[in-house]
Amino acid sequence: MTLPIPEKLRVLVVDDDEMNRRMMRLILSRENHHVELAGDGFEACEVARTNRFDIILMDLQMPEMDGVETSRRIRALETGSKNSYIVALTASFLPEKGSELFEAGIDNYIAKPFDVEHLRQMLKHGLGHRPDNSVYALEQSRAGTDKPELVFDPVIGLKRVGGDEGLFRELLLDFVNKLPIRLGNMKGCLAERDMDGLSRIAHNLKGVSSNLGVLQLSQYAGELENRAGQGYTESVILDMEGIEAVSEKFIQIVSNFLGAGNK
Repeated sequence: MTLPIPEKLRVLVVDDDEMNRRMMRLILSRENHHVELAGDGFEACEVARTNRFDIILMDLQMPEMDGVETSRRIRALETGSKNSYIVALTASFLPEKGSELFEAGIDNYIAKPFDVEHLRQMLKHGLGHRPDNSVYALEQSRAGTDKPELVFDPVIGLKRVGGDEGLFRELLLDFVNKLPIRLGNMKGCLAERDMDGLSRIAHNLKGVSSNLGVLQLSQYAGELENRAGQGYTESVILDMEGIEAVSEKFIQIVSNFLGAGNK
């Protein structure tokens, strides 16, 4: 059941991944909300300095300035009682971090991956009130750690964009076209032993692929993110090889899927 949101909201989406920003803009614009985008914490603070937003959707894991510090600085800019409702978007939330988020001025969070219905619920809640003394989870359970057997599940991806098949195919095609660039950037980081950069790209790949139902690739990217965060090892090289192999299988499968839709 779709939960109607009675007001047109001013929404700021803060995410360092271009495709995540584009996806959120498309989804929210089709819900008739006014959407602005920021690619990092510094840009978000500048936008928030001169604009008031009903909702700020804040990616927690960004380079240079993370979502927690960005939220803290945005709160310092606000005056009066009409403050933005800040929702953290995270794939790795830990319950013990709840107090840290609250102290930074973050009101709530959505665990990635999420679908449009979860986002609607969060936006609807944001219209009503802010939690007084805690950050609580809209989603508390996560998928298991075993690698999914399906390389690509369009049913999951379609659900997460609200059942709009045209939008889903558009986002999927964009993802496929830009996947070789992502992989090339990851291999470049690996060659230079830039583990921070590799972990960050893998984190973004994990989130985007999960939102589109690209299950195995999301799982492999998550493992690479974690291992790269621990430093350069042989396991990082093997994980990268695994991502390339799964990507090849995914591209073959999704090419048939997209081609069937054009017949």
